[in-house]
Amino acid sequence: MESTIHPAPWSPLKRFSFRYIFVFFTLIILPFPLSVIPWIGEWTEFYSDLYPPLVDWVGTYLLGIADPIVHEVTGSGDTLYDWVWYLVLILLTVLIGTIFTVADRHRKNYERLYGWFLLILSYYLAYTLLSYGIIKLFHLQFSPPGLSRLFNTYGQSSPMRLVWTFMGSSATYTIFAGASETLAGILLLFRRTRTVGALLAFGVMFNVFMLNMSYDIPVKLFSLQLVVISVYIAARHWRRLYTFFLTEQAVPAPSTRSLVSSNRAWWVLVAVQVLFGGFVIISQFKGAKEGRDQYGVGSPRSALYGVYNVDHFVMNGDTIPDRLSDTVRWKRIIFDYPKFTPITMMNDHDKYFGTEIDTTARTIMFTQRGENQEADAFTYERSDGELLLKGMMNSDTLEVHLKPYDLSRFGLLNRGFHWVNEVPYNRYNYD
Repeated sequence: MESTIHPAPWSPLKRFSFRYIFVFFTLIILPFPLSVIPWIGEWTEFYSDLYPPLVDWVGTYLLGIADPIVHEVTGSGDTLYDWVWYLVLILLTVLIGTIFTVADRHRKNYERLYGWFLLILSYYLAYTLLSYGIIKLFHLQFSPPGLSRLFNTYGQSSPMRLVWTFMGSSATYTIFAGASETLAGILLLFRRTRTVGALLAFGVMFNVFMLNMSYDIPVKLFSLQLVVISVYIAARHWRRLYTFFLTEQAVPAPSTRSLVSSNRAWWVLVAVQVLFGGFVIISQFKGAKEGRDQYGVGSPRSALYGVYNVDHFVMNGDTIPDRLSDTVRWKRIIFDYPKFTPITMMNDHDKYFGTEIDTTARTIMFTQRGENQEADAFTYERSDGELLLKGMMNSDTLEVHLKPYDLSRFGLLNRGFHWVNEVPYNRYNYD
């Protein structure tokens, strides 16, 4: 148990700033930690429902936004709603912080509340880092680029897609990034390692923030939030860190005050922390493993896995020449995932089809995505790696001869690691 000491009174500026910082970050992280506890988290959704009316009011009457602010999950954390939501938090912080200051202006310090606040903030940051870190350990957040993506050009790619391809093409670097986040998260769980965990979290998250800023990845607000939280946690010992790193003087152990007042309460607190940390780590590992096996690197591949270029394309008995502007003739078909297949037309436009392959009957059922129509049935024959498809699509009789594309041409995935390089292998593999 930590030693009990009587903290000195805080300066007026320190008390004043703490109240507003406490309110702001509390509003941000709520309803954590209740939101991640099984059977309780679903009851905390009401907290998020409180904000849309406030966001709409601030957007309409303070910012003059005429159109309704859309609030829906899109995968982006930098929507207009998110930006206005942060403004709402700032306004609420000013209001609640002012009430807090007036009502509690005679308090000498907030040492105990500060300790609890840092504990909850540390666990919030740890939970977030472990969530992102563990899925990277399973090469899940940045999966290897699929065969279809390998035919896209760099110029066609968005900056964000370029980062996803860059990260996903190297399991080693992705796992390293995940291990860094996971280690920072674990260190944040323990009092003795919390400061070094916050410093590591700052380094990791600042790099993430710069990636988001540099490649237009819409998690800028959230990543900056994590950077600021990591700095705030580490700043508790800023004088000791300054002494240690810049003056080369000995740094004595800090004097700390217990968050609880009895031995029994201390053990209960330790047990709760261990249970929470264990639950987060185990549940994240379990979820990441299941995700890897369902849609990550461990998921099943198509029964006809590979890339096939169209050699002959016969429609209604007529051979269609390979004109580059043709929107009817197929150029390429990519069998990668079991349930959907992209077909590239001669003009390089992709059409995506839901796919069901029966290897016993040697049939393929194609259903064009986004259209309410019956599946088109094809039979296939396979010989020396080549495919022959016969069937009907959109009332047209098709016979398609396909030749396999040599996947070893994909240097991005096949280069491997080399200790010795006589010359830099900085090239593009043309066909």
